[in-house]
Amino acid sequence: MAHSRVMLTNGALPSVQLDRHCAAHPFTQQLDIVFPASNELEKALTSLKPTYCKRHCTLLEFLDFASNCPGGNITALPSTSDSCVDTWCIDPRGVLTLCVSKSLYEQLGLIGKRLPFKGCSEQYVIRIPVRQETQSVAVRAKQKAALKLWDELRETGPGKWEVLYCPAGTCPGTSESHEGVIVQPQIRHSTDILVPVPALAPSPEESTEDWDEHIGDLFEWVGMACLGAQRLKANDRVNPYVAVYEVPAPSYIGDVTRITWTAFLHQSFIKDALDTVTSYLASATDNHAFVAMTTHGCCTSPIGAVPLSSAPDTSFDTARDPPLRAPAIDAEDTSCFIFSLGQNGNFVLAESIGQFDARWG
Repeated sequence: MAHSRVMLTNGALPSVQLDRHCAAHPFTQQLDIVFPASNELEKALTSLKPTYCKRHCTLLEFLDFASNCPGGNITALPSTSDSCVDTWCIDPRGVLTLCVSKSLYEQLGLIGKRLPFKGCSEQYVIRIPVRQETQSVAVRAKQKAALKLWDELRETGPGKWEVLYCPAGTCPGTSESHEGVIVQPQIRHSTDILVPVPALAPSPEESTEDWDEHIGDLFEWVGMACLGAQRLKANDRVNPYVAVYEVPAPSYIGDVTRITWTAFLHQSFIKDALDTVTSYLASATDNHAFVAMTTHGCCTSPIGAVPLSSAPDTSFDTARDPPLRAPAIDAEDTSCFIFSLGQNGNFVLAESIGQFDARWG
């Protein structure tokens, strides 16, 4: 955590930038949404039914399945129960990315690129197009032979992969070959909480330093609300010699709802949740209404973000490779949004990534 890097962005709603952010982050393992209690918003959010599929197979078998999957490209990665050393993912552009140790890289015999980070183990990234028609027969045969070798090496160890994946369309139900999973939200209601009234746009008389400090305090409150921290209780009587915390001013005593989805979450679900939140805020009559959304990336994936084209839409840039990063269970890849009330409300986005992530250079 000491080596995390943070980027802060603010703007007005509606924002194409938010749609592009959702599209560019295909691997999310948790979504937290915190807001002053609202039955309307809670009902709308819990009506969303994110799904994904699980399949137990070799990597070569899954590549064959993905290359023939109807309806477009799928997004996939192994379950986090597998080691981060020697792993892979398939991103929505239709590219299989391997991240392997030096010893496995030498055995596979495929051309790749070494991760440039100092202080982490020597690892190599190999990229393979999922669609067979994009490469020659000879190249494809060499790639399949390498994946078959990797599968054979795993037979004496972890065995077949447990693959989590999301098709381009709706996830099919459970069958002999796969299990369809509907992700159920966890809902927590907290009463008598000190709730801030956020001002997300800097006032003319406010200095940049003061605004940065205020926004930092708001994000701290969101993090504590996600954790259900006792310090936010209006009747908290902690020993000041043990811990001191002040809620950002102005604030009031109210109830707070937190909804959490924990699973492999497709970016279309994150976009649906974002649209639900901004639609609610555009018509809400409660002057204290605001919403905070926090996404946690799958840090065991060798890809954190995929490049988008320069067009204002959310199409992918197939000519550029995604930024390199070293997969790790304890890595950092978090985005936290705070949205304010109104059709032309404001938002603030804080992104945090780890040391071994080349997204920002």
